[in-house]
Amino acid sequence: MTIRQKMISLLEERAFGFRELAKQFRISDRELADHLSHISRTIKAKGKHLVAHPFRCMECGFLFKDRKHFAKPGRCPRCKSTHIEDPEYGIGP
Repeated sequence: MTIRQKMISLLEERAFGFRELAKQFRISDRELADHLSHISRTIKAKGKHLVAHPFRCMECGFLFKDRKHFAKPGRCPRCKSTHIEDPEYGIGP
């Protein structure tokens, strides 16, 4: 199985946090963001989608709900804080 196939099978079982997935597969955040982007397109062809609870600012609570990128934002646009909570990803119908 490829790394993406393993990720898909794990994400079908339950949701995982961004850093939790990166640690599980011992890859960088940048690599994980790239894999998630490809996984999103792959499973879309199978009638499924990647369910993501968005990044959230831990200072003011701002939700990055319209964010299209999988990479972690550098700072909050509202309060400029760099304390950003990681999202959770899973695969749903």
